[in-house]
Amino acid sequence: MTMPDSVRRGGLAALALVLAAALFVAVNVAIDRLGGGLRADLTQDRLFTLSPGTRSVLGRIDEPITLRLYVSERLAREIPSYGVYATRVREMLQEYRAAARGRIDLRIVDPAPFSDEEERALAVGIQGVPVNQAGELVYFGLAGSNTADKEEVIPFLQPERERFLEYDLTKLVYNLVTAKKKPVGLLSSIPLQGQFMGPRVPPQPFAIWTQLQSFFEIRPIERDAASIPDDISMLVIVHPQNLSEKTQYAIDQFVLRGGRAMVFVDPHAEGDMGRPGPAAQTGMTSSNLPKLFAAWGMEMLDGKVAGDRQAARRVNAGDAQRVRAVDYVVWLSLREPNFDRSDVLTAETQLLNLASAGILRAKDGATTTLTPLVRTSDQSMEIDADQLKFAADPVALLANFKPSGERYTLVARVRGPAKSAFPDGAPKDEEKKEGEAQATAAPAPPAPAAEAKPHLAESSGPINVIVVADTDLLDDRFWAQVQDFFGQRMVVPVANNGDFVVNAIDNLSGDDALISLRSRGQSARPFTVVQDLQREAESAFRAKERELNDKLKATQEKLNELQKQEQGQGAARAVLTQSQQQAIDQFRAEMLDTRRQLREVQFELNRDINRLQTVVRAINIAGVPALVALFAIGLWAWRARRRRAAAAHPAS
Repeated sequence: MTMPDSVRRGGLAALALVLAAALFVAVNVAIDRLGGGLRADLTQDRLFTLSPGTRSVLGRIDEPITLRLYVSERLAREIPSYGVYATRVREMLQEYRAAARGRIDLRIVDPAPFSDEEERALAVGIQGVPVNQAGELVYFGLAGSNTADKEEVIPFLQPERERFLEYDLTKLVYNLVTAKKKPVGLLSSIPLQGQFMGPRVPPQPFAIWTQLQSFFEIRPIERDAASIPDDISMLVIVHPQNLSEKTQYAIDQFVLRGGRAMVFVDPHAEGDMGRPGPAAQTGMTSSNLPKLFAAWGMEMLDGKVAGDRQAARRVNAGDAQRVRAVDYVVWLSLREPNFDRSDVLTAETQLLNLASAGILRAKDGATTTLTPLVRTSDQSMEIDADQLKFAADPVALLANFKPSGERYTLVARVRGPAKSAFPDGAPKDEEKKEGEAQATAAPAPPAPAAEAKPHLAESSGPINVIVVADTDLLDDRFWAQVQDFFGQRMVVPVANNGDFVVNAIDNLSGDDALISLRSRGQSARPFTVVQDLQREAESAFRAKERELNDKLKATQEKLNELQKQEQGQGAARAVLTQSQQQAIDQFRAEMLDTRRQLREVQFELNRDINRLQTVVRAINIAGVPALVALFAIGLWAWRARRRRAAAAHPAS
C-alpha cells in the first residue's frame, strides 16, 4: 500500500525536527569540549569582560586557590534585588574561574541555619544578617584561601557596590596570590591611620588608609627622618608642613637615586580645620615643598586656589529651613574632559572630587617634563586661599567669579633628568643641631652604623614623580560614604579618588596589573525612557504647581485684606458687608477651584508613565504572541500556496 504524500511529508518534517535538535545538542557539546568555554559579552557596559589588570592577576596564580561564595537561598528568594545581585556575582566568579584555567576552585555554598556550612561561614568571618524577629541569619559573602592557608574574606556583598564588584573580587584574589606586599613609605602630617581621641574611642582610619593596606605594606616614615630605608622604592608624602632640611635632603636623594614619589600638597587643606590641632586656631592649613619642586622643574603657586565654574559642586549656602543651592567654585567634581586620556593613570578615571586645590606649573628652563594629568576647564580663575579660611562665602565667590580662559593643572607627572636641591651636599646646620641635641639628651643605646651614601648632585636616570595639589582628595567626606553595617565598616565610593591613589602608587612602583580596574556598569538597567518621562512630567508639574500656588497665595492675601477692611470699618460695616461678602465668596471659590486644579496636576503627573507601562505590558502579553501567530499563519499560507502550485503542475 502506498503511503499518502501528506503522511510522508509529516514524517519527514518530524524527522527533520529530531535531527535539528540532535545537531543543536551536538554543536553545543562540541563547543563546550573543544572551544574552551567560548563566551560573548553582549552587555552594553561589558559587565562580564574582565579588565587586563584582572587577567594579569589571574595569570599569576601558580598554585590553586579556593573561592567559596556563601549565599543563603532564603535571602535570594525573599529579597529579589539580592537574588539578582547574587546571580551577577556568581556569573562574574565563573568568568574568573574560566580565565584562571583550572587554578580557581569555585564552590557555591548555601549556609542553612544550624548547619555545618553556617558554622564554617561564621568561622571564616562571613557576616550574618538577621532576616526576621527570631534572629535567623542569612549570608551573602565570599571567602578565599590558598594552599598556604592564607584567607581573604568579603564579609557581605552589598548591591550598592556592584559598580566596584570586579575591583573587590580582584583585590581578594590579588591578596591571595601575592606572597609579600610591596613596601611603601608614608610620610604624612595627616593621621590617615586614625587619630587618637581617647582610651575608650578606637581610632577610625581614613578609607584610603584601609584601601592602601589591602595592596601595600605601609611603613610610616617619621617627619624628621634623615634617610629613607633602602628596601623602600615608593614614597608617599602627604601634606608636608614644616619639614626639616635633613628630611627634605633625604627625599631629594631618594628621588635622585631612582626612588618613585607621590606628593600631596595643598594651599588650603580644609580637613585641617576639622581636626584638633593648631590649624583650627591659626589658619595655617597650607603645605608646599618649594625647594624640592624647583629642583624638579616645577612649582605650586603660593596662596592660590583653582576655581572652576564648570566643574563646581552645588552646595547649600542657606540653612536647613531655607535651602539655597549655589555652585561652590572651589569644590570640584572633575570628569572625562579634565583628564589626560593618553596617560595610563587617568585613562580610565571617571570622577575625582577635589576641594580648594592648588595650581601647578612648570618652571622656565626646566630639564624635566611636567605632564598635566588633571586640569580644570577654561571656565577657571585663580582665587586667593585667604578667602577660604575660617568662613568661606560660596555666594560671594560665585558673584566675583571672572573666568580667565586658562586651564590650570591640579595633578601632574614630572619626568626627566633633575639636579639636587642641595648642590653643596647634606645641610650642615641640621647635622650640627643633631650633634648638639645628642650631646644634651640622655644617652641612647648604640645603633648599628649605617653606611654613608655618596651625595648625588644629579639624578642617575629620569625621575618619576606625581604631584597632587590637594590633600582633601584623601578625605572620606569628599569621595566615600562610610556606613556601619551590623558592626562592619562598609565604604561605598561615590568618586574614584581611592582608585586613583592606589593605581598611581601601583603605577609608580612598576606594577600596572591593577591600573585597569575601574568602576563598571550595573546589571540592573534603568528604564531611561521612563526616567525621561518622569523628568519631563516633573518639570511640567513643578511649573504648573508654582503658578497655581502663586495664584492661591495672591487670592489668600486679597481675602485677608478684605477681611481686615471689614473688621476695621466700624460704623460703615453694615453698608460694606454685602459687597465685601460677595468678594469674599468669589475669592473663596477661586481658592477652591485653584486647589482642585492643583490636585488634577498632581494626578496627571504620572499619566504618561502609566500609559507607557500599559503599552509595554500589552506588547509583552499580546504583542509577542501575536507576532508568533502571524509568522505561523504566514508560514502556513506560504506552504499551502506551494502545495497548490505543486498540485496544479504535477511533475511529468
